[in-house]
Amino acid sequence: MNYIKTVLFLVLFIIIPALLHAQSVALVLSGGGAKGFAHIGVLKALEENDIPVDFVVGNSMGALIGGLYASGYSPNEIEQLLLSPKLFEFKRGNTKKEYYYFQEHEDDASWITIPFDTDEGLRPYIPFNMYNTQDLDYLLMELFASSSAAADYDFDSLLVPFRCVATDIDSSELMVLKNGDLAKAVRASITFPFFIRPIKINEKLLFDGGMLDNFPVSVAIESFHSDFIIGSQAVKNYESPDADDVFSQLQNMLMRKADFSLDSINGMIIESKTGKENVFQFQKIRQYVDSGYQAAIRSMPKLKEQVTERQSQNSIKEKRLLYNQKKPKLIIGDVLIEGVNEKQKQYFNRSINHPAEGVDSRVFKKQYDRLLANENVRSVYPSLCYNPESGKYDLTLNIKASEPFNSKFGGFISSSAVNEAFIGIGYKHLGKTSKHINLSTYFGTFYNSFSLVAKYEQQGKVPFDIVLDLLASRKNYFGNARYFFEDQSPVYIVIDENYLDVNIGLPVGLSHSFRAGLANINLNNLYHQDNYFTRTDTADRSNFYFLNPYIEFERNTLNKKQFASKGNRFYLGFNYYVGNEHTIPGSITGRQQEFRKDHEFFVLSAHYQQYFNLFKPFVVGLTGDIVYSNKPLLSNYVSTLLIASQFEPITLMQTMFLENYRAYSYGSFGIKTIFNFYKHLELRLEGYYYVPYEKIINGPDNKPELSKPLSFHYLAGNAHLLYHTAIGPIGVSVNYFEKPGDKVSFLLSIGWSIYNKSRFYR
Repeated sequence: MNYIKTVLFLVLFIIIPALLHAQSVALVLSGGGAKGFAHIGVLKALEENDIPVDFVVGNSMGALIGGLYASGYSPNEIEQLLLSPKLFEFKRGNTKKEYYYFQEHEDDASWITIPFDTDEGLRPYIPFNMYNTQDLDYLLMELFASSSAAADYDFDSLLVPFRCVATDIDSSELMVLKNGDLAKAVRASITFPFFIRPIKINEKLLFDGGMLDNFPVSVAIESFHSDFIIGSQAVKNYESPDADDVFSQLQNMLMRKADFSLDSINGMIIESKTGKENVFQFQKIRQYVDSGYQAAIRSMPKLKEQVTERQSQNSIKEKRLLYNQKKPKLIIGDVLIEGVNEKQKQYFNRSINHPAEGVDSRVFKKQYDRLLANENVRSVYPSLCYNPESGKYDLTLNIKASEPFNSKFGGFISSSAVNEAFIGIGYKHLGKTSKHINLSTYFGTFYNSFSLVAKYEQQGKVPFDIVLDLLASRKNYFGNARYFFEDQSPVYIVIDENYLDVNIGLPVGLSHSFRAGLANINLNNLYHQDNYFTRTDTADRSNFYFLNPYIEFERNTLNKKQFASKGNRFYLGFNYYVGNEHTIPGSITGRQQEFRKDHEFFVLSAHYQQYFNLFKPFVVGLTGDIVYSNKPLLSNYVSTLLIASQFEPITLMQTMFLENYRAYSYGSFGIKTIFNFYKHLELRLEGYYYVPYEKIINGPDNKPELSKPLSFHYLAGNAHLLYHTAIGPIGVSVNYFEKPGDKVSFLLSIGWSIYNKSRFYR
């Protein structure tokens, strides 16, 4: 009898605990870039069918989605968070950096800018990350900061215990991240080499875990000892490299082939059908979510046979609610600057207007954007750490200052006579204040110049800069002329403009700037009244010396130089000119005596430009210009035209002396339609209606006269097929201008037709 009791006791001791032991389930999420969004669909299907997820392990996009799920976000919330249209709209190509606008430099014709780092001698700094993820970095910080704080920075204490993997590039070892800053761990795991800038954790530079293990099942086994593993596979291993495809070669060299297999008794793989596109097709993420959901639903009957445990949706919601209630509110207290020296810390601290009582992280985002836009910043990595004493989060901004030296190279190559080269060098010194000096030169058949710009900038409650701008330039319209004696329109025209300008600038928000200054301008014009001259004839010469006080207000959010397709620009300027004219008639002018005359006048000008993305791939741009001036008529027709304001919205117009588009006062309206055919290929159709208030007319003996108001009007337009490359645009255009001779012209070009801004022709 005692023997039977003993046997029964042993049976109960062994069997009952086994019966009471719940089956634990680990979910392993592969990497896969945009295709990794399939994991969201898998999570949806698992919750809808009451399949429990006790542990989560992920790599790359699997780490991002798994980390969000472990942090208390539901699959639907994750989908809404990550489907933001701008979240994965990484900037690349020739898109302009969004500068803090009062720091904005003039656009130039450069194709490439090479910064030079001085940490280890003067050596070029070439960033290999193709995409800018700094907005994503801030979002990840916001999404994970409160969950990290609630879990006391232990990934086992999250709503769902979590692991993600990254690769230590120095030791070529797989790093299993299980504690610390969750946002930083996920960010390290999604760092695809050469595409996304890597970050450091514990002084180790980390990349995508897929370099060593894109499907970290072994991590789930070793970390959690789960009874059953569900694997969500969003991608296959890369195909064999193509001899003509560098990207495929890099993928295979950098990313080790994953072992997408599981023991069928203790695990199951849900493989989503995400197609053969590359992993950066973020415009298809809704399709990928659906593919993951459908794959999980197809696997559900067999999965339910193997996973006997159930967790109701109501119980998951209740657990999620209780966990989320533990999260401290995201209020930023102290802001700490790292990565720069002590003087530079003072500069950046002054640039951040942070209230002592703290601020919501969404409100602080404006300060973060302004910091990113600062020209003295190469990159910023933000991280939050909860401070129990203050009940707020300490924000650490790890800043990499921009390189002190840079060189620029570029130019414009075309089928016209206008070809030029551009070279520029710059130096920055960043301490408590910022000091810059830039030298540049253009040289070619039409335009030659030398420019020196020195700038002193100080941050604070009222930031300001002081700019010294020196320019010596020449435009030679005669070198660009394709006709000489077919008509009387003047062709021999050379304009030399030299000025010294000192101005002060104040920011008005991130994208607006107010500037006031005083310039000393020398305008030296050489010209003939018509084309009937010989080599021995001397040209007329008019020299002007002006003092030019001015004020300008400008807003600019355009996304590209010269060929924008997004954003807007508004300019309002008042320029006052006081000085004198010294004219020396040429050998064929009837009046042979030189003379001097004082002049005093003003120019009030406004420009507006706005782009509207009506629907893909169609963009509409609207432009408007108004110029009003009381400039006087001069002694002859050509010199009067030469001081008139010029209307030149089309690239080719800048290189031609077009009499019909010069006036003292005028108004214009333009419309642009832009069709984006394929990635960087676009067709631009532009049309402009231009009305001079009073047209300048050539009267008897080359004396200028003014027409009746609003009695003339002109059209201009072009069709431009453009392909935007990494260094600049390649284009072919058909242009229409109302001028003597051929009104239609064709142009093939490489690069930008950009010149230094004139101080006189504003």
